Amino acid sequence: MIRLFFFAMCLVVTAVMPARTQVLTSIPAAAADDPKSFWGAVMTEFYGPYDKRLKCWKGTVKQDTLCMRPHVLASVMVDGKPRHFVVMSGYAPGPDGARPDCHACGGKLGLVVLAPAGERLALVARNDLATDAGSWGSTPPEEAFRLVELGKGNYGWLMESAYTGQGYTEGGVSIFGVIGDRVFDLGFIGTYADNGGTCGDGMGACYTHSYEILADPASSAEPFGDLIARKLESTRGDTPDMVRIPYAQDTLRYEMPAALEAALGN
Repeated sequence: MIRLFFFAMCLVVTAVMPARTQVLTSIPAAAADDPKSFWGAVMTEFYGPYDKRLKCWKGTVKQDTLCMRPHVLASVMVDGKPRHFVVMSGYAPGPDGARPDCHACGGKLGLVVLAPAGERLALVARNDLATDAGSWGSTPPEEAFRLVELGKGNYGWLMESAYTGQGYTEGGVSIFGVIGDRVFDLGFIGTYADNGGTCGDGMGACYTHSYEILADPASSAEPFGDLIARKLESTRGDTPDMVRIPYAQDTLRYEMPAALEAALGN
C-alpha cells in the first residue's frame, strides 16, 4: 500500500511540475509542412530504417523486433504553438516474418507528441512505443482514434475497440493522456453491448446499448477534466441519456461508472 501511494504521488507531482528540459529530435520542424517528409522522419527517429521487403520501418523496442507504419496525425495549437499528436501502428513479426494471426494477438501502438523548438521538433511525450492494442496482429483502424481536450490545454487520444465472441459484442474506448513526458493508458470505458448472435428465433430477446464518449467542454479541471458518455441507442427505456465520467485522483485513471456499466447490461 505504501509503495502504491508513493507511486501515485510521484505521478501527481510529475503532472504539475514545470516542463523538463526539452529533448530535441533530429526531425526538422519544417517537415511538419510536408506529410511525406514528416512521416519518414518520425518513423526513422523512433523505429529505425525503412525495410523495403516488409514495407515498414523496422526496429527493436523492448527486445521485440517491430514492423511499424504511419497511422494517424493530428495537430492542434497549444499556447499559440503547434503540437503534433502522432499515432504509429504495426506488429511484431513472427519467425517467418509474417503478422501474428490469432484473435488474441494484438498489434503494436506508438504514441508520440512533438512540438517545434527552433529548427527541430522537440519530444514532448511518448508511450513505450510498443503498446499492445487490437487483435489479429493489427491495431484499431485510423478512424478509431480521436484527439480530444481532456483538460485545459491538455490533449489526449480516445481509441475505440470492440470484441465479438459466442454471439455477444462488447466495445469501448481506451483513453491515453500525457503526464509529464510520458503518454499513459488512463483507462477503458465500455460503451457498447449487443447479443445479436444469440437472440431471436426462440433464443431470447435481443438487446443493443450504445454510448459515445465526449470531452466535457464546460470542465475546467487541470490536467484532466470529466468525460461524458452520451446515449446513442438502447433497447431499454430506463438507461440514462448521459453519464459523467470523472478522472479519479486516487488511481490516476478514468474508471467505469456503475451507472454506465448497468446501462450496458441486458
